[in-house]
Amino acid sequence: MGTFHWTDAGVASWYDFAVAIQEEGLQAGLLDKSIPILSVPSYLFPTPAKRPMYSVLDKTSFWQAADIKPVHWRIQLRSMLREFNQ
Repeated sequence: MGTFHWTDAGVASWYDFAVAIQEEGLQAGLLDKSIPILSVPSYLFPTPAKRPMYSVLDKTSFWQAADIKPVHWRIQLRSMLREFNQ
């Protein structure tokens, strides 16, 4: 069967994810106000490993093998924050 990786559907950078957390947190009433979230390029954090300019984890082989219809990560985030708020 091999090794599979899992994330929900959709694509997001860490910046996208932070912005979404704030937006959804505000909408759910978990946060009182928004704060600036700054995008920081990866070249400001040098590492020994070379980083591609753009890379996305391809999960389609797992989705097909497991016969799963993936849910977008933003929907899952919203659901988790609602559950957390209860």
